[in-house]
Amino acid sequence: MKQIKAHIAVSLDGHTATLDKELDWLPNEVKAIIGKYYLDADCLLMGANTYNYIFEHWGGWPHKSKRSFVVSHYDTNVTPDCGVKFLTEEPLQKVYELKQKTDILVVGGGKLLTSLIKAGLLDSLTIYTVPVMAGKGIGFIGETSGSLWKLSESRVLDNGVVCSTYLFGGSV
Repeated sequence: MKQIKAHIAVSLDGHTATLDKELDWLPNEVKAIIGKYYLDADCLLMGANTYNYIFEHWGGWPHKSKRSFVVSHYDTNVTPDCGVKFLTEEPLQKVYELKQKTDILVVGGGKLLTSLIKAGLLDSLTIYTVPVMAGKGIGFIGETSGSLWKLSESRVLDNGVVCSTYLFGGSV
């Protein structure tokens, strides 16, 4: 079986974005590191909010050479010619089937990460903890009690960001 991995930046107070969905508090170094993982990935997976943010803020779809999948309740795909497919019917089952064939990188999305963790589908989670308080914002992750994670690696980047990778270790 292949792997589903996620790389996500989180403020010190546990937010992935401000309430207005901005990421201006995120250091360029972190953006570059995470961006490299996106470039190297075989397949991208995201929620509808992340998909819409990317499309609206980056002037189109930047990942045209990648197979990309969006987990959503509704198919609002405005980039079908760019390799993007919406998973609306039994999305976690579809993700499980994809995982049998290809490695997958999750792009943003605390709601999607929560669902993947609850379903036991996420294998690796790399968190970039940025030493800034975002204040009110979009929370990192929802209720996921019962999953066990093992620290695989941790390092401090030049700007004080702590980068920690955790591997899924099963359920309680």
